[in-house]
Amino acid sequence: GAPNENRFYLDGIEVPNINHFATQGSSGGPVGLINVDFIREVEFYSGAFPANRGNALSSVLDFKQKDGRDDKWTLNGIVSATDIGITVEGPVSKQSSLIFSARRSYLQFLFAALELPFLPTYNDFQLKYKHKFGKKSQLSIIGLGAIDQFRLNLDANETEAQRYTLNNLPVTEQWNYTIGAKYDWFRKNGNYTLVVSRNALNNRLFKHPNNDESLPRILDYNSQEIENKFRLEDYIETKGWKINLGINYELAQYTNSTNNQVVIPNAAPITKQVQSDLELNKWGAFTQVSKQFFNEKLSLSLGLRVDANDYSSSMNNLLDQFSPRFSASYNFTPLFAWNFNTGIYYQLPAYTILGY
Repeated sequence: GAPNENRFYLDGIEVPNINHFATQGSSGGPVGLINVDFIREVEFYSGAFPANRGNALSSVLDFKQKDGRDDKWTLNGIVSATDIGITVEGPVSKQSSLIFSARRSYLQFLFAALELPFLPTYNDFQLKYKHKFGKKSQLSIIGLGAIDQFRLNLDANETEAQRYTLNNLPVTEQWNYTIGAKYDWFRKNGNYTLVVSRNALNNRLFKHPNNDESLPRILDYNSQEIENKFRLEDYIETKGWKINLGINYELAQYTNSTNNQVVIPNAAPITKQVQSDLELNKWGAFTQVSKQFFNEKLSLSLGLRVDANDYSSSMNNLLDQFSPRFSASYNFTPLFAWNFNTGIYYQLPAYTILGY
């Protein structure tokens, strides 16, 4: 599938982007944003996505982070081929812990030494705070953010290839963040989970003719995406059955202001303008039932999901986006298993398309 058909979750909280220098409306980016030292385990779904993970067509990556140390404070420093960083972790109180990291690249110095015409710089920050309210409930707060800057090296203009790159690449300034809270309340046969999060992306590109800032810009692009999300789940285990059901709501905002001057040979330049201001309400519901049979050799799971939004009349009916999925797994031996899954999935186009 396309890059924007994948979904990423960090401790159950959706993170739209996990890369530096991402392409808006798509995904990707040359450098990972998540600090791998935080990761305890990763679950990858290439099909039969869990019903509580919506708006995905190609895959779902579910990252689970480790908790901060609860015995003492530690400080770790790292130096890699592209960046430097620190990680701090330790107990905040007897019931809570914190782990935090910050990184900054020094690629711009390497690229300048190599006389490349562009100089990228990235910064990222990541944290996890966890507090246990006795044995029955706990609260986790996560944060993930990045500041990416991409400027031109005007001194690297000796070759034709360098001058071509300088004349075509825009200056890019981008930042994004995700912050979210997850509250779990445990009971004898299951637990309730409440997830609230907010993420934002700000993307700015501009270009001056011949990179002369005294001249009017021929490209001026400013865009922002903001999502506020809410999800409530109820997980139940009874007589070997595992049942998960819940609802979700999301308020999304997208703005775009673009002025782009297009030069046509033997004709006057044309200025193309785009102004978008989109507000979108999304809502959905889901349930999933799983059970193991034949001494846990056979595992069956059935999920149902419905989604809707107020973008248009063709998408505001939950039943029009009815998304069933089914998976089966049979373990013949500890080393050999047969797996099967099928489903129907729905995903909204990127905000860059909806806004346009």
